[in-house]
Amino acid sequence: MRLTLAQLEAFFWAVELGSVQAAARQLNLAQPTVSLRLRDLENALGMQVFERAGRGIRPTASGLGLLDRAKTVLREVDRIRDAPGQKPVAGGARVGVAEGVAMVCVAPLVQALRQDHPALRPEFTIATTAALEPELVRHELDLAVLVNPVGHSGIRLIPLGLQPTSFMAAPSWGLSGKVRPADLRHIPIVSNPPPSAMFRQTQDWFAAAGIEPARIDMCSSVTVSAHLIASGVAVGVLPHKMVERQIADGSLVVLQTDPPVGDGRVYAAYRDGGENRAIDAIIHSLRGVLSSMDYLVVA
Repeated sequence: MRLTLAQLEAFFWAVELGSVQAAARQLNLAQPTVSLRLRDLENALGMQVFERAGRGIRPTASGLGLLDRAKTVLREVDRIRDAPGQKPVAGGARVGVAEGVAMVCVAPLVQALRQDHPALRPEFTIATTAALEPELVRHELDLAVLVNPVGHSGIRLIPLGLQPTSFMAAPSWGLSGKVRPADLRHIPIVSNPPPSAMFRQTQDWFAAAGIEPARIDMCSSVTVSAHLIASGVAVGVLPHKMVERQIADGSLVVLQTDPPVGDGRVYAAYRDGGENRAIDAIIHSLRGVLSSMDYLVVA
């Protein structure tokens, strides 16, 4: 049996997204079609590349060995598609980015897009996911990078990975060892307002122990929240990459919590039917930036 590009593409997205169903959505194919391509891939190679993992799938050791080679092939296909003589990606694109991600990723993303698609003119809006998601629904954005979105009918969510997240505090609080919800119950907490990802992560952590925090102060900016936490005004939930300098210099302490805080799920989102070359180009460049920075872990 012959190995095909379609099989490698199905394999890549099944690994990337963790399930055949998600890969089918990404490729706009029926799930049985993707399953058939994966089975044909295994038959063509004479080896098993997937195994069951709960309700999803994960690559076998042989599959992991194939993954890097598949990525190389698909990257080369992208280069051929964007080679000189092809119509360049051009025009404007309204892109929203969740603030915690934007603090780390927008600068290298702008540089990557300038290099790869100089005729593309993205316009960035930086806010919380709770503010960006409605703008996407109202056609005020073409693409958004969201953390733990609520999800809306007509919006396609492309999983990018997990954003490691923890409760953090200034050293002055003296919080060491395992920290449980009861330990933070009477310490001021800072969070973005509901229904933000930060607020839901905070509430879910306390709710797991059946505890209500005595005080949560609201701040609409993740950046200012990080400043408040580092200043010792409050403790709160932050993504690791956004504050890795403060963690390294000791001005912020990552709390070892029991239970752990749920990591943020990061998605690229756009309206059904809104696909175009500009959106594809930005998502492709974003994946490259996130990968080069080890920003996310695989979901």
